[in-house]
Amino acid sequence: MIASLQEHLRELTAGLPAEMQRAARWVLANPAQVGLWSMRRQAQAVGVSPATMLRLARAAGHDSYEAFRAPFQRALAGASDASLRDRAARLQASHAAQSGGHGHDTLTQLQTAAMASVWQANDPAAFDAAVDALLTARQVGFLGTRSAFGIAFQMRYAYHLLRRNGILIDGLGGASAEDADSLQQGDALVVVSQAPYPAATVKLTRQIADRGVTVLALTDSAANPVAQAADHVLRFTRPDDPPAASAGAETSAQRGPGSFFHSTAGLLGLAEHLIARLAARGGDEMLQRLAEIESRLQADGAYWREPPRKRSRASSSE
Repeated sequence: MIASLQEHLRELTAGLPAEMQRAARWVLANPAQVGLWSMRRQAQAVGVSPATMLRLARAAGHDSYEAFRAPFQRALAGASDASLRDRAARLQASHAAQSGGHGHDTLTQLQTAAMASVWQANDPAAFDAAVDALLTARQVGFLGTRSAFGIAFQMRYAYHLLRRNGILIDGLGGASAEDADSLQQGDALVVVSQAPYPAATVKLTRQIADRGVTVLALTDSAANPVAQAADHVLRFTRPDDPPAASAGAETSAQRGPGSFFHSTAGLLGLAEHLIARLAARGGDEMLQRLAEIESRLQADGAYWREPPRKRSRASSSE
């Protein structure tokens, strides 16, 4: 375990020679770099010789530096739930370890896998059932907090192009409970959330569900608190960092995390699929509404268009 190794190092540090003390303090402060960088590169970062790093490893009870750094590599390979600070440290170390190369585009791989899982994790009938709930609702609310707020906003915006009965529960002025109070039995709520689940989202969803509102959850797990309060659950599969078992600890560690922050690509995929399916089943009423909105947007000049080029005098006199 890396924690026991770090604790052992702390206990050893006071009795070590000055250079080894400096190396030990660096190891304790930079666990991601220990797992990712070579012994020589670590020694350069500390400002000591590689032999000093080897002596530190032996003082900690290991025959080689590779054995010493192995727990750090295993921790990197399986640290998908690490703190934001730790993930950022992994990201920095992984970037530096690439020595200017592009390396593995892990974030794109994770985003692509999350998007692809939208149809892999949901039966088409689940989308149809969710659409039916939206079509029969008197009013539809959209809820997402923290990183999911932007997706809830986008969903409500796209939904409003199709129907007039959508509201965004944005909590403007700290009045989220008052916004949510407008939803009652016969209405529907679309809640967008993924781990780590914001407490505000969970509490509001439960309050709304208790009033008999039909809840549609867009999320990463059918077992999370939001999904447990929902009548319909559409989910994506959140891919973890590549495990050590499939690629080896060092290879997995070299890939590093996709980002220090969780990707919302899976939630966005669910949102866009649900709105597209609603439009596909909306009939002539939605087509008429879209035509009206497009006419208004065009009349208002909502989107930028290059002005027509003025004809020169020479060309107009011809």
